[in-house]
Amino acid sequence: MFGRQKSQQCRIPPRSRGLWISGLPVMLMIAAMAQASAAAIDNAISGLEAEVSRHAASVHTLEKQLRKTIDTRVAVSLSLANPEALDLDSVELFLNGRPVGNHLFTLSERESLEAGRSYPLFTGYMADGNHQLTAVINARAVNKRFVRREVVHPFRKVSGAMQLQMSIDATGPDYEPRVSLDKQPWAGAATSEAGNAAIARPNRQKELLQDAEQARQQGRLDKAGQVLAGMKEGYLAAVGYMNLAADFAETDLDPSRALVALRVAMSMAAHDTESARSRDLLDQLHLRAGYLALNNEEYDKALGFLEKVSLDSYHAPRALYLHGLALSGKENHRGAMQSWHRAKKFPLAFPGVAEAWIGMGRGYDIAGYPGQAGESWLAANVAFEGERTTLSRLADGIKSDGAYKTLVTDARGPQTEWFLSDSRTLTQPRMAYLLRFLEKADTQIAVRRVAGLDEMSAILEENRHNLEVFAQVIEHHGGMSDLLVAARELATTGRALGQQVLQTRQQASGQLDELALGFVANEDRRMEHAIDRTEQQVAHLYEYLALEKLAYEASGEGAQ
Repeated sequence: MFGRQKSQQCRIPPRSRGLWISGLPVMLMIAAMAQASAAAIDNAISGLEAEVSRHAASVHTLEKQLRKTIDTRVAVSLSLANPEALDLDSVELFLNGRPVGNHLFTLSERESLEAGRSYPLFTGYMADGNHQLTAVINARAVNKRFVRREVVHPFRKVSGAMQLQMSIDATGPDYEPRVSLDKQPWAGAATSEAGNAAIARPNRQKELLQDAEQARQQGRLDKAGQVLAGMKEGYLAAVGYMNLAADFAETDLDPSRALVALRVAMSMAAHDTESARSRDLLDQLHLRAGYLALNNEEYDKALGFLEKVSLDSYHAPRALYLHGLALSGKENHRGAMQSWHRAKKFPLAFPGVAEAWIGMGRGYDIAGYPGQAGESWLAANVAFEGERTTLSRLADGIKSDGAYKTLVTDARGPQTEWFLSDSRTLTQPRMAYLLRFLEKADTQIAVRRVAGLDEMSAILEENRHNLEVFAQVIEHHGGMSDLLVAARELATTGRALGQQVLQTRQQASGQLDELALGFVANEDRRMEHAIDRTEQQVAHLYEYLALEKLAYEASGEGAQ
């Protein structure tokens, strides 16, 4: 901007370059070892899934045999007595102090509750006798007040299946939640045929998408387009056209085909039945279309696409940065700075935010305010240094507690109540880094491995509890020694499976930790590069001002 800037394309010193190249075989070997280790973990997980599934089926078979004499089933469901009063967000459920459910309601589930339908929270087994149900309710009242309340209800389990209906009510002016617990006729918890059909319907669409992806990866883009043309409108078709647009953008000098594919994807996404998913995909599509139009210097078209990106979405910071570039291309530098100022409010983890910080200084510079430009770049430098401190803490957390806990389960932050974490999670740096971390397929797979193993552990723990209930009931009634032996054998098998699951989780967690630490290191280098850019801008600014001063003094006006 001021004078010729030193190239930053390669920051590796000459001596290091030789080491970098000579170390390439070692890096390839390490990568191959990592792939082999991942494959071994996947094989172990696949085997454990089958074993845990068989164990759960055996426990269920035992329960059905026991049910002929004694029915230990208990189900808990939820309804809203006054849907207009409360917007229910989540319910945590405990039986005798044991957590049995922590459900965060989706938009469609909340709409179902508001329509007067009952929602199943828990189905399990309990021995006869006195028990205690505890529910932690998190909701937003009609008066905009957040409420988090814990309610405790004792109840007595008698012989036979028991259905408990939990009803939440609230009335003005305080809209304090009140919970009642009533026994209802047993409704069961079997999966509906309609639900099974809903699961089966997308299979054909998935197959078509896979065919299109295979053709696309083979470079047969026309064939991929033909396959996609035969798909039904919806999310999967939209994803297919978005991927096809990416190939068009890479192979074509003219972005026309890519933009047409993106417009088709937008039309497909608009027909998705899941509104939240559709909205996110549309934001991504509008961002990509805006980027293509901007690169083709079609600034008005770029602005039209980018202005359709939701400001509370993950893609908003990048869209705001590109929006500023488009305005700048139209010589509207004031408008560009307004867009960049809005992007600055997001965490630096998001793409486009660091660039927006630097862009603010550029805007002041172009407008002829060198003092403000310098201040803006210095402020950016401070922000980038602070972000490196955040990344250092994040790395320490991964090393001490593991990536899954640090980046996934604790992403909202220990001090942030869940009900404050709706769209505002985008302002939380840890959540921002989680979203960035999950952009790559290998990290998604690594996270799914750990999550799947945790789910298996939860199933085995539930089986352990149920087997304890069965053994207690059998011993109390007597005369069923064969069922008692079966229960004890299944308990032994479950403990052994639990140990295997734990060992495999440790391996999967180790791989996830490596990916996470690599990601954090890359983010740190990104901040370091941003610091270099701001320091260069400030240095060139000082050089420019010094030359201006010398020229002023040489003209003789300075002496006067």
